[in-house]
Amino acid sequence: MTPTTTEIDDHLRRIVDLHDVVYELRPHEDVVKFRNESNLVKNGFDVTLCGTHDHGHSTMTPGCQRCVHTYRDLETIARWIMPTERRASSYEIPAFDMALHSVRTPSRRLEVDLTVRIKHRQGWTDPIDECERRCLHEMEDKLKALGVRRR
Repeated sequence: MTPTTTEIDDHLRRIVDLHDVVYELRPHEDVVKFRNESNLVKNGFDVTLCGTHDHGHSTMTPGCQRCVHTYRDLETIARWIMPTERRASSYEIPAFDMALHSVRTPSRRLEVDLTVRIKHRQGWTDPIDECERRCLHEMEDKLKALGVRRR
């Protein structure tokens, strides 16, 4: 039996609540060399999902099974927010860095991060265009619908 849209949404919202998922947004930049001159070009976006997990009585070990489970849950959200039709933009999820990232908060929150990179399918040195912006806005709308806050 195939799960309904409501069941999928409920499952994703449980993941958001379980890991207190938030997201960060930055332009993606690459160094482009042209005629012996290097320039930094904003050519896409990085949407980073950040989630926590309870270490219980275990030590804070980056890459532990709980980190891997958190990463897989974040990946479930990431795959759900990505557009499904083929566009001029592409989406990639770089490999899991097996790290815990410390956030400057009073509680020194430790997180597992997953980045969705939005970039040009061709012409990767081209600046951000309407297709990347459209994809970003759609992803952000889906994140907001799940209750994911932007940090």
